[in-house]
Amino acid sequence: MDTSLFCIDVYTVSEGDTLYSIAEKYDLPVSLLMKVNGIDNPYNLQIGLRLCIPGTEDQLPKPSSSCTKTHTVVPGDTLYLIAKMHGIKLDALMRANPSMDPYNLLVGTKLCIPE
Repeated sequence: MDTSLFCIDVYTVSEGDTLYSIAEKYDLPVSLLMKVNGIDNPYNLQIGLRLCIPGTEDQLPKPSSSCTKTHTVVPGDTLYLIAKMHGIKLDALMRANPSMDPYNLLVGTKLCIPE
């Protein structure tokens, strides 16, 4: 696997999920899922936790063509605040910007704001 990993999806932990079942769903080693998400104890998954699903650049979803406006990240911005500011769902913002690292927003980055 390429050493350049991206978040190709974000998975929200639901009741009954295990790291093993999530890793199996995405055909990933549990150890990689733990490393990418900074998980030390695989037996203490919290419902609602959002996990970065790692993959390579060629696995990233293609951006949608419905990007009519952008938002430039400023200090203090979070994905949640940007989504709220533009009246869109957080998942829609993340899907419109598949190459963005949701855990490391860089000031100056231009994000696509979907309709």
